[in-house]
Amino acid sequence: MANCWAACARSTAMAKNILLHGRSGSPRGRAVELALIGEGFGAYLRGLGYSAFSINRYQRRLARLADWLRSHRCRRRLNNLNRHLIPGLLKEFLPDRSIRTIFLYRQVLRHWLRYQGRFNAPTRRTPWRPWLDNYLDFLQSHRGVGISTIEHCAADVEAFLRWQFGRGAVMWSSVTAEDIRDFALRRVRGVKPIYAKARLGRLRRFLTFVHMRGACSAQLMAAVPKIATRPEARRPEILSSTQFRQLLRSFPRTTPEGRRDYAMTLCMLELGLRGVEVISLRIQDVDWKERRLSVPATKTGRGRELPIPDPVLAALQNYVRKGRPEESQFDFLFLRHPRRRGQPLTRHILKQTVERAYRRCGFPRCWHGTHRLRHTFATRLHRSGAGVKPIADLLGHRKFDSTTIYTRIECEELRPLVCPWPAR
Repeated sequence: MANCWAACARSTAMAKNILLHGRSGSPRGRAVELALIGEGFGAYLRGLGYSAFSINRYQRRLARLADWLRSHRCRRRLNNLNRHLIPGLLKEFLPDRSIRTIFLYRQVLRHWLRYQGRFNAPTRRTPWRPWLDNYLDFLQSHRGVGISTIEHCAADVEAFLRWQFGRGAVMWSSVTAEDIRDFALRRVRGVKPIYAKARLGRLRRFLTFVHMRGACSAQLMAAVPKIATRPEARRPEILSSTQFRQLLRSFPRTTPEGRRDYAMTLCMLELGLRGVEVISLRIQDVDWKERRLSVPATKTGRGRELPIPDPVLAALQNYVRKGRPEESQFDFLFLRHPRRRGQPLTRHILKQTVERAYRRCGFPRCWHGTHRLRHTFATRLHRSGAGVKPIADLLGHRKFDSTTIYTRIECEELRPLVCPWPAR
């Protein structure tokens, strides 16, 4: 078996070398090109979990495009393509074709570029890059910030550094309060107040880090505008008891995908897990005997252990025994299927799964995301008499201020307690 893989690797490397140095216009070059599509590219797609039918379909589309390139006046080869050429190339190759067809060919080309290792263009090292790297390392190593928060911080800080310094040298002494305010106005334009407040907060914390390093004055931190938001607008509408049951009934538990979606949703409704915590769960995180779940550290950098209620335990056992792909090389608890069977889930897939369930149940069109389920869990606990401290422990909050957002009582719930006035 090892010799077989070595021979396959040598043939793939030889084919890449021939493509790289030309001769693709000759019959031999075309044969080598097709061999690379059939062997190397096919093995790459199999590694991603694609079925044999999908792999064959991808290979046929790529071979058809390769033949068109060979006969086209541009005389390009597949190994000369990059991401920037794809839109114009498909517009010329597929004139007057449907959006679906163009999307499928674009997907094939993107997989081909990833297989070739040329999907992402090499990034030029800018003088301000060390500031971004050091700040992200500080957040992860010293503050214990989760991956999701670090990604948002990286996007906002990089946008500021690129806007302020471009590709030039970093000169903090030249940055003024007017520059900070101008960037802040650009950054929050067209977004909701709650998102604008979060973006400016990340910029303020970065400038605090720069001030701690002694590179800028405290005036730059104070120059970042502050946006006031109504606290009540941050709390989404929760599911009622009827909607709670309706949502769970909307998942068909006769298919592997339905069992997975039901178990994931139950973890958010009955355990209060975040979406990123659900997709980060691994098989070894579930103690079936002790009926305990070890939640991995994600957003706050700290994990926690939760008892597993009977409905959640039954749903997890049903999925693992009858739905979870056994042949997967990953140890994540929840995996993808039927497409890319056995591959890890993403936050986008989980979000789409829950939103499709919202639509099936006829819930309001404005309902999006998975955090509503976490709010429902905390609010139900609070209404049943649980205190803020136990709820904070179950949610994994460090500060009680974060928990009070979930446990706020609506005015309508207090109306029965109001006595008539004047009192008699």
